[in-house]
Amino acid sequence: MKFELDKQTINDLEIFGDGRSNASIFGFYNKTKTNGGKECLLTLMGNPLTDLQQLQKRSELIHYISSIDLDLKINSAQLDFIETYMRLNVSSLRNNIIDAFLQSVSYRLKSENNDYYLILSGVQQLIYLIKDINKLIYQLNNDIPEELTQLIGYIKEFINHIDLGTIEDANKISFKDISRMDFLFRKKYKNELYDFIRTIYLFDAYCSIGRVAAENNLAFVDYIDSSSPIISIQQLHHPLLKNAVPYDVEITESNNLCFLTGPNMAGKSTFLRSLGIAMYISHLGFPVPAVKMRISIYNGIITTINLSDNLNRGYSHFYSEVRRIKEVAIKLKEKNRLFVIFDELFRGTNVKDAFDASLLIIESFAQIKESTFYISTHITEVAEKLYQLPTVDFKYFDSKFIDGKPVYEYVLKNGVSHERLGMYIVKKEKIADILNSIMEN
Repeated sequence: MKFELDKQTINDLEIFGDGRSNASIFGFYNKTKTNGGKECLLTLMGNPLTDLQQLQKRSELIHYISSIDLDLKINSAQLDFIETYMRLNVSSLRNNIIDAFLQSVSYRLKSENNDYYLILSGVQQLIYLIKDINKLIYQLNNDIPEELTQLIGYIKEFINHIDLGTIEDANKISFKDISRMDFLFRKKYKNELYDFIRTIYLFDAYCSIGRVAAENNLAFVDYIDSSSPIISIQQLHHPLLKNAVPYDVEITESNNLCFLTGPNMAGKSTFLRSLGIAMYISHLGFPVPAVKMRISIYNGIITTINLSDNLNRGYSHFYSEVRRIKEVAIKLKEKNRLFVIFDELFRGTNVKDAFDASLLIIESFAQIKESTFYISTHITEVAEKLYQLPTVDFKYFDSKFIDGKPVYEYVLKNGVSHERLGMYIVKKEKIADILNSIMEN
């Protein structure tokens, strides 16, 4: 089943960012050395998995690469040049000594010598690459993951086709070997060469993820084959925040909905983003920003954190919220098991409607035990109507007034917070004083 990940969720979790900075989840994991590796990483991150075995195999592969600090001796300029050579729109050189000699003389004497230079340089760069990769894979031990064994198999198969013969130094390659290697690369094993380069790019992407895991002490996920949603995370934190306060998260078979409360600026949205990011990353098979994570597999993630008005269609914020909930309901019916986040449910309407609508939706979500829901709200009075539901877990973020100022702990606690700091923030900004001065004038 294809993993559910829509545009709203991608934007809420800042997965790919705006393309102008590294402040994104993609930017966090992107330590690739080549443009092709970057594209592979984008493809991996755009296609989360729902298959338990695929997730385990990918996680094992990245874990192994991270543990041995596998480092590819490649760079972007080298691979870009090789791709230019592979796309060269001239016939490959002939693979016999007489034609090779005549062609080398002809290319050097005629205006086409730039093509010959591209062929020579492309052949040299490929020889460097093959030698470096060959040396690297023979340094690996025999106890390697299945997924990595398969990738290495593709590489070895191509290298076995390409007999380097007596070529020791690519800088001193003869015209005969130039023709022979160009014939092999761009004609006889052209398709195999493209597969080889794509495998190198994939290696680059995996090495990038492994390097990030080692540098940031990320945790590799323990995937559970369970018919019921299970989430257990220790010391979860947001990967893009410095000195982030960690959270512990626990969802068991007995509770599938978390009712989250707390005053403004107490950390609810940051927590929900951190949790959503971890759930998304875990379904890539990537290591996560936590000390330990254990989960069952979901069929998708849907978040509603930064829902905007759709003014072009004439939608108010409230109507946009209603449409979003309808989208979630349809996806719940289609996908069966989803991880759902709503931050500040029904913030776009009056208190009475917000209370009634929140109660209706939360009570319904609480009955859908195959999925998991995290819902934050300022309508804390709803909690009194939910206490009798055994599947609802109540969590809150607290704050304390010290010397007349709020101090935020950013610690997730059990229970419901009825504290409100909205008026304090309004007074702190001295809005009333500004308005009074206008009226006086």
